[in-house]
Amino acid sequence: MTDRPPTSISRLREAVTIRVQATSLRSVARQVGMSPSGLDKFLAGGMPYQKSRRKLFDWLHRERANLGADLTVDGIAAALGSLVRDLPPDRRERALHSLLDTLNILYAEHSETPPPWLAEITQKAADGSAFPEDEVPPSRPTTTDVQQA
Repeated sequence: MTDRPPTSISRLREAVTIRVQATSLRSVARQVGMSPSGLDKFLAGGMPYQKSRRKLFDWLHRERANLGADLTVDGIAAALGSLVRDLPPDRRERALHSLLDTLNILYAEHSETPPPWLAEITQKAADGSAFPEDEVPPSRPTTTDVQQA
Protein backbone atom coordinates (compact mmCIF):
# COMPACT_ATOMS: atom_id res chain seq x y z
CA MET A 1 0.00 0.00 0.00
CA THR A 2 1.23 3.50 -0.79
CA ASP A 3 1.39 6.42 1.62
CA ARG A 4 0.39 8.85 -1.13
CA PRO A 5 -3.03 10.46 -0.97
CA PRO A 6 -5.23 9.63 -3.96
CA THR A 7 -5.19 12.23 -6.72
CA SER A 8 -7.59 12.39 -9.64
CA ILE A 9 -6.42 12.78 -13.22
CA SER A 10 -8.12 16.19 -13.36
CA ARG A 11 -6.17 17.42 -10.32
CA LEU A 12 -2.99 16.01 -11.80
CA ARG A 13 -3.71 17.79 -15.09
CA GLU A 14 -4.36 21.03 -13.19
CA ALA A 15 -1.04 20.75 -11.32
CA VAL A 16 0.85 20.09 -14.55
CA THR A 17 -0.91 22.99 -16.28
CA ILE A 18 0.06 25.39 -13.51
CA ARG A 19 3.70 24.30 -13.67
CA VAL A 20 3.78 24.54 -17.48
CA GLN A 21 2.36 28.07 -17.28
CA ALA A 22 5.03 29.00 -14.75
CA THR A 23 7.90 27.43 -16.69
CA SER A 24 7.51 25.70 -20.04
CA LEU A 25 6.10 22.54 -21.58
CA ARG A 26 9.57 21.24 -22.41
CA SER A 27 10.87 21.88 -18.90
CA VAL A 28 7.98 20.04 -17.24
CA ALA A 29 8.16 17.19 -19.77
CA ARG A 30 11.85 16.78 -18.90
CA GLN A 31 11.05 16.77 -15.15
CA VAL A 32 8.29 14.20 -15.63
CA GLY A 33 10.26 12.02 -18.02
CA MET A 34 7.81 12.31 -20.91
CA SER A 35 8.04 13.71 -24.40
CA PRO A 36 6.74 17.27 -24.82
CA SER A 37 4.17 16.01 -27.34
CA GLY A 38 2.92 13.34 -24.92
CA LEU A 39 2.60 15.91 -22.15
CA ASP A 40 0.83 18.31 -24.51
CA LYS A 41 -1.70 15.60 -25.41
CA PHE A 42 -2.29 14.95 -21.70
CA LEU A 43 -2.89 18.66 -21.09
CA ALA A 44 -5.31 18.72 -24.03
CA GLY A 45 -7.43 16.08 -22.29
CA GLY A 46 -5.92 12.84 -23.50
CA MET A 47 -5.36 9.86 -21.25
CA PRO A 48 -1.70 8.84 -21.14
CA TYR A 49 -0.55 5.24 -21.13
CA GLN A 50 -0.13 3.55 -17.75
CA LYS A 51 3.66 4.09 -17.72
CA SER A 52 3.26 7.82 -18.45
CA ARG A 53 0.49 8.14 -15.83
CA ARG A 54 2.86 6.61 -13.26
CA LYS A 55 5.55 9.13 -14.25
CA LEU A 56 3.06 11.99 -13.88
CA PHE A 57 1.92 10.83 -10.45
CA ASP A 58 5.53 10.30 -9.36
CA TRP A 59 6.36 13.83 -10.54
CA LEU A 60 3.43 15.27 -8.59
CA HIS A 61 4.51 13.39 -5.48
CA ARG A 62 8.05 14.80 -5.82
CA GLU A 63 6.64 18.30 -6.35
CA ARG A 64 4.44 18.08 -3.27
CA ALA A 65 7.35 16.79 -1.20
CA ASN A 66 9.52 19.71 -2.34
CA LEU A 67 6.76 22.29 -2.01
CA GLY A 68 7.56 24.46 0.95
CA ALA A 69 10.78 22.63 1.76
CA ASP A 70 12.45 26.01 2.13
CA LEU A 71 9.65 27.42 4.31
CA THR A 72 9.77 27.32 8.06
CA VAL A 73 6.82 27.37 10.43
CA ASP A 74 7.97 30.78 11.68
CA GLY A 75 8.21 32.04 8.08
CA ILE A 76 4.70 30.84 7.28
CA ALA A 77 3.40 32.39 10.52
CA ALA A 78 5.05 35.69 9.58
CA ALA A 79 3.47 35.51 6.11
CA LEU A 80 0.05 34.92 7.65
CA GLY A 81 0.67 37.83 10.01
CA SER A 82 1.47 40.10 7.09
CA LEU A 83 -1.91 39.31 5.53
CA VAL A 84 -3.70 41.01 8.43
CA ARG A 85 -1.16 43.71 9.30
CA ASP A 86 -3.43 46.49 8.03
CA LEU A 87 -6.19 45.59 10.48
CA PRO A 88 -6.38 47.45 13.77
CA PRO A 89 -3.86 45.92 16.21
CA ASP A 90 -6.54 44.76 18.63
CA ARG A 91 -8.20 42.69 15.86
CA ARG A 92 -5.14 41.07 14.28
CA GLU A 93 -4.81 38.09 16.58
CA ARG A 94 -8.48 37.11 16.14
CA ALA A 95 -8.13 37.55 12.37
CA LEU A 96 -5.13 35.20 12.38
CA HIS A 97 -7.10 32.60 14.29
CA SER A 98 -9.87 32.96 11.71
CA LEU A 99 -7.36 32.42 8.89
CA LEU A 100 -6.08 29.26 10.54
CA ASP A 101 -9.63 28.01 11.15
CA THR A 102 -10.50 28.67 7.51
CA LEU A 103 -7.43 26.78 6.27
CA ASN A 104 -8.24 23.81 8.50
CA ILE A 105 -11.86 23.81 7.26
CA LEU A 106 -10.76 23.99 3.61
CA TYR A 107 -8.49 20.98 3.96
CA ALA A 108 -11.27 19.04 5.70
CA GLU A 109 -13.90 20.00 3.09
CA HIS A 110 -11.60 18.81 0.32
CA SER A 111 -10.74 15.59 2.19
CA GLU A 112 -7.08 16.54 2.18
CA THR A 113 -4.64 16.06 5.01
CA PRO A 114 -3.52 19.47 6.29
CA PRO A 115 0.20 20.14 5.97
CA PRO A 116 2.19 19.66 9.19
CA TRP A 117 2.93 23.39 9.45
CA LEU A 118 -0.80 24.16 9.77
CA ALA A 119 -1.21 21.90 12.79
CA GLU A 120 1.93 23.35 14.37
CA ILE A 121 0.90 26.98 13.83
CA THR A 122 -2.65 26.24 15.02
CA GLN A 123 -1.24 24.75 18.24
CA LYS A 124 1.15 27.68 18.71
CA ALA A 125 -1.72 30.11 18.12
CA ALA A 126 -3.72 28.37 20.84
CA ASP A 127 -0.71 28.80 23.15
CA GLY A 128 -0.32 32.44 22.10
CA SER A 129 3.15 31.91 20.62
CA ALA A 130 2.52 31.51 16.89
CA PHE A 131 3.19 34.99 15.60
CA PRO A 132 6.17 37.30 16.00
CA GLU A 133 5.39 40.04 18.48
CA ASP A 134 6.53 42.77 16.10
CA GLU A 135 4.33 41.47 13.26
CA VAL A 136 1.07 40.87 15.08
CA PRO A 137 0.58 42.50 18.46
CA PRO A 138 -1.33 40.09 20.67
CA SER A 139 -4.45 41.23 22.47
CA ARG A 140 -2.54 41.23 25.75
CA PRO A 141 0.07 43.95 26.49
CA THR A 142 3.59 43.25 25.27
CA THR A 143 6.87 44.26 26.85
CA THR A 144 7.12 47.04 24.25
CA ASP A 145 3.67 48.36 25.23
CA VAL A 146 4.64 48.35 28.90
CA GLN A 147 7.92 50.20 28.16
CA GLN A 148 6.10 52.87 26.11
CA ALA A 149 3.49 53.49 28.82
